[in-house]
Amino acid sequence: MHLESYVNKELRTISSQEPTFQELKLQVYRDVFDCFIKEFRTYQQLLSAIKKEYENTLAYQQDKIRALEPLRSHLRLVTEECDKRIQARWAEEQAEIGALKREKRQLQRDNEVMMEKGKAMQAVVDRLQSELSNQYLQYREERDARQLLIWQLNDFRKSSVKGERPTNENTEGSKDHVELHLALKVCRKDLTKAQEEVNRMKAEYWDVVPRRNWDSLEQTHEQDLMQLKTLQGDFDQLKTEYDTLLELHKGGHMQIEAHDPVPVQLHIESTETKVE
Repeated sequence: MHLESYVNKELRTISSQEPTFQELKLQVYRDVFDCFIKEFRTYQQLLSAIKKEYENTLAYQQDKIRALEPLRSHLRLVTEECDKRIQARWAEEQAEIGALKREKRQLQRDNEVMMEKGKAMQAVVDRLQSELSNQYLQYREERDARQLLIWQLNDFRKSSVKGERPTNENTEGSKDHVELHLALKVCRKDLTKAQEEVNRMKAEYWDVVPRRNWDSLEQTHEQDLMQLKTLQGDFDQLKTEYDTLLELHKGGHMQIEAHDPVPVQLHIESTETKVE
């Protein structure tokens, strides 16, 4: 009971905020164990040998911990350096990704502007073609009308100079005029159908992107995808290296905790309790 009160008293005087709290606490138990060995003379040699073995083991573990301190410091430095490199690489990748996104948006805006310009130009072209077609029809009708007038005038002159022609010649002339009128109507119908077909094709394919612009945009898109894959590969490699270093760091912590002197002290305390 005297030893227990001494232990409690000494432990209360030690503050847990001190850097050497564990060493001071261990020294209290050492002193008590020495007193116990002196009083317990029957097993004094055995207890002294046990204490010596524990002291040797504790010193060996402390030497190993001190030997691991440089490795721990080096691992901390390597971890910090890797974190900085990863953060720097991440910032570079974010900047590159942001630049690529901005370039993509700019290309999309340029494409939209080009499409709007193309639509406006196509509308102008359609309007001009329609006006040109109407003007062509007017000129053609005027030309046909003039040619008919010229033919009629020539026929009239010939009839006035030569006199009246035979009935069969007049009939053949009228037949020629009828055939010409019929051929002219058929040609006009064919032209109208062709014009309608052209207008229909223009209406169906007005929003088609030119092959040249499509190839340029597709090539730009493929380049962006290749750059993104390269950046993703670099990021995966850095992440793998970071995970490996993190595992090494965790393994070092586990080894240091395995060599912590606290379990030895607890074992000493449990031994003292059993002896009492």
